Amino acid sequence: MDITHEESYWVHEEDVYRSLFLSLINGQKNLIVLLHNDIPVLFNQSFMDFADVSSAKEFLREFGSLPNRFVPHDSYFHAGKADHPDEWVSSIMKLPEHDRIISMLNSRIEPHAFSVAVQSPVQEYTIVTFTDISEDLIKRIMIENDVSIDKESGAYDKNYFLHTSKSFHDAALFNKKSIGITMIELMSSDSEAEKYLHDFSSSIKSNIRQSDMLVRWGKKTFLLAYLVDTADNAMKFSRKLLNVMREEPFENLHTLHMRVGTAVQIQKEELSPILERAQKALQQSGDSQVTVL
Repeated sequence: MDITHEESYWVHEEDVYRSLFLSLINGQKNLIVLLHNDIPVLFNQSFMDFADVSSAKEFLREFGSLPNRFVPHDSYFHAGKADHPDEWVSSIMKLPEHDRIISMLNSRIEPHAFSVAVQSPVQEYTIVTFTDISEDLIKRIMIENDVSIDKESGAYDKNYFLHTSKSFHDAALFNKKSIGITMIELMSSDSEAEKYLHDFSSSIKSNIRQSDMLVRWGKKTFLLAYLVDTADNAMKFSRKLLNVMREEPFENLHTLHMRVGTAVQIQKEELSPILERAQKALQQSGDSQVTVL
């Protein structure tokens, strides 16, 4: 049977709408899935990258239904908590918004936590959006468990910083700046360092921005993470810090000897190489010196 002009028009229109919809969702960093009668028919590029698949068809062939990917942990929603696993969307939407959280493993077997939002603009079709809240959830858990702050010094705990450091990387990209890492080591006996830990932390925190993070990195070592325009400005900032931290009302720190090592992010690199350079710079610096690598 021949296709009429009107039928041809609507076939063309459907192709246009599909292309527009794909273009819209592929521009999102959140993971987005289009369901038809609770079965995935379309993933955006972020979801396909996360799961390392090229299409919804490949996903279903490799993993079966979508909730098969949900980590079955009591802290999260999963298929076992739904009255009917195939209708998991209806079950999760009955929960309070703050409980609509699932966990999935990415293609590298790394766990991520996601908040779930659901829209049903057309009968039988559902758009599910997964927003990665892994870092926010870790922050909340560590704060609730009172492990975000090092008790001896009042600086941030090292593990808290490492678990939440992605926010610094994202902030650097958003603000078109680089991550600066300055490490400061107290060149004194353990007993003297312990005596001045709180004053030392307080003196630094009184001279930095609220967005900067002071971290207890070791027994006598601290790390300062911040955003900066250039390596030269990071050097100036570190030198200034070395001078002002002993000023009023922290004159008692004048007897403390310190050394400082600084490193600045190169071309959007991850945190690990920056930390390595900062530690190397610290080892190469002398008393009351700032070394930058």
